[in-house]
Amino acid sequence: MKGIRKFWLRFWVVFLIQTIIKSFDKSFPNGPFELNLRSLVFTLFFVFYGLVIWKIAGYFNRFFQRWTRNIKRVGLKIVIITFLHAVLGFILVVSLNHFYRLGDVYFFGNAETWSKNSFLNPELTVSLTSIYLLILAFDGYYEMQKNLQNEILKAKELEKENILAQYKALKAQIEPHFLFNSLSVLSSLVYEDADLSADFIVRMSRTLRYIIEKNEFHLVKLSEELMFLEAYFFLVKTRLDDGVFLENRLDKSFAENTFLPPVTLQLLVENAINHNKYNPENPLRITISKENDFIVVRNNLNPRDTKRLSTQTGLKNLSKRYELVSQKRVIVNKTNGEFEVKIPVLNYSDYERFNI
Repeated sequence: MKGIRKFWLRFWVVFLIQTIIKSFDKSFPNGPFELNLRSLVFTLFFVFYGLVIWKIAGYFNRFFQRWTRNIKRVGLKIVIITFLHAVLGFILVVSLNHFYRLGDVYFFGNAETWSKNSFLNPELTVSLTSIYLLILAFDGYYEMQKNLQNEILKAKELEKENILAQYKALKAQIEPHFLFNSLSVLSSLVYEDADLSADFIVRMSRTLRYIIEKNEFHLVKLSEELMFLEAYFFLVKTRLDDGVFLENRLDKSFAENTFLPPVTLQLLVENAINHNKYNPENPLRITISKENDFIVVRNNLNPRDTKRLSTQTGLKNLSKRYELVSQKRVIVNKTNGEFEVKIPVLNYSDYERFNI
């Protein structure tokens, strides 16, 4: 339906333009709606060729956009694209004028009329090139507004998903069993190791502060997420000791230029801890690495004898958020010995787009 509406809109715009041109063309003495074969052929030819030009312009516009995508200055990019379209429009309009001239000479014997006009026919070509650029500008503005509306709707949906995810993450961190476990460990450390207990308090405050401060953001730097994860895992490591290990294999430069929804890695690490058994003889080993265009969180499988009730809400919510941000999917793989979650790598353009 959208394609049909777009076709008829373009049809009537082109028809209106040819009507205006015929109104000023003295070779049509009875006006734009003169009923004869030449007038009909002119209308059909102009409308058909106009629609073809519009289609070609759309194709080249996508090519020009891709060709100039690395230009950071918006003003310069607009100037370059406008210049390219002006050249393209002039070529297309000159070809229209040429075919019109040939048809009028060979089929209707108007060679004498055309002998008075130059090959370029400045009055027609300049005016049509200007109209071409004007229509292209309105067409581009319409597409921009449509895309903007789609982005606004997508951002609103992401906002709802993000609030829900952040709420669940915050709740998971401060729910009674988390505080009870952390405070229990802290109470024993106070008497055994004052320096370690002080460090424990600092790390615990960092985890809570990170969640509260980053709650409003859709995306954060991977480097910030890793610092938060380090503080969080310190709490886990202090409680579980050699029963669990976490290895970060990501490069610092990669972490500085990559983005992801906040608390993503913590959610995946906590998920691994909650659903597996661990002890010093058979520890849980979690690794974070990069594979192609994914960040991979992988752990060995040692399921608990009594499985905890799980609806996989966290993974589903995380997958939904990634689809909204990047139209990319989170991949979950499970084998007999390993469980892995692959989350897409997001870049600075994604951050700019969703952290306005």
